[in-house]
Amino acid sequence: MTSTRQLQEDFRHIIVATHGNEAVFDYTRSFERADASSLIFIQASEQLDPIAPAVITTEAVAADIMGEYKGFIACVKDVRLAQALIKQAYDDYENRDPEWPDIHPSAVIHESATLGANVRIGPNVVIGKDVVIGDSVIVRSNSVIEFGVTIGNNSIVNPNVMVGHGCVIGQRVILQSGTVIGNEGYGFTPTPDKRYERIPHTGNVIIGDDVFIGSNCAIDRGTYGSTLIKRGVKVDNLCHIAHNVEIGEDCLIIGQTGLAGSCKIGDRAILSGQSGVLDHKKVAADTILVHRGGVIEDIPSGGMWGGIPAKPMREHTRRFKLDDYVLKRFAKLEEKIAELSDELAKKNSK
Repeated sequence: MTSTRQLQEDFRHIIVATHGNEAVFDYTRSFERADASSLIFIQASEQLDPIAPAVITTEAVAADIMGEYKGFIACVKDVRLAQALIKQAYDDYENRDPEWPDIHPSAVIHESATLGANVRIGPNVVIGKDVVIGDSVIVRSNSVIEFGVTIGNNSIVNPNVMVGHGCVIGQRVILQSGTVIGNEGYGFTPTPDKRYERIPHTGNVIIGDDVFIGSNCAIDRGTYGSTLIKRGVKVDNLCHIAHNVEIGEDCLIIGQTGLAGSCKIGDRAILSGQSGVLDHKKVAADTILVHRGGVIEDIPSGGMWGGIPAKPMREHTRRFKLDDYVLKRFAKLEEKIAELSDELAKKNSK
């Protein structure tokens, strides 16, 4: 159980005021599932369930509920941010692995590998030559860490992940199941007889601190040099990042997005689902790419862009209006053709 006194100590940097009596809780829950052992997060007074012993909310909502609620209230400026931080600290399954001993006996670990303190290695994990794994890292079942890889402190490698040789993973990185980091990229060159020769990729992948990579992603190693995923990037499931791509800090890459070789994404860019960027193209910092945006030319400045080819949002919506106008005109034209066809058929029948 966690006391609200401990909560205040752990999160004094975000809690701006407290009200009510001290309490204890076992876990966090949504307000819809509140019970007598839960800490809940609410953004409106009507979301309050008095059964919960402790509540996180804003000062404005706290003022509304203090008369009827007798439990503990912690006030924050941003409830969603508080929920993220508190759940990470108290309820995050990713940071708990009670199923196995520190190193499962079925794991295969090369004698030259270096493991930090409090490392947990799951069943059937393979850790190669000269691998360096930092403190409090979790590597879950059936994952493969090839030779020469470095993984920073407090990172989590979930089941069935492969990290290719020589790759560098930062601190507090989460790699979700089925993801492949540092596989060979798609590089072939044609021969005079119209066949193809493979170009070996001899670079690596470097992933910065606090990066999240979703399930079943493929991040290819550089042909030469590195594919770079910088600090704070969050990549959704089913994304492909090709060789020598560079993604700036704090970008969001949403599901089924594909980034072709050597493209560069600026800091804080957001690429929405099923976006695509052509090889060697640049996307400026603070760009938001929407509506399956397809980048075939550099995006020189931030802002919202959309469509294929990607255009500034004003131009993109103008295309929608034009398409709607053309479709309506076609519909009227079809009606007119049908009328003329009927008239012609009547004349021919006389």
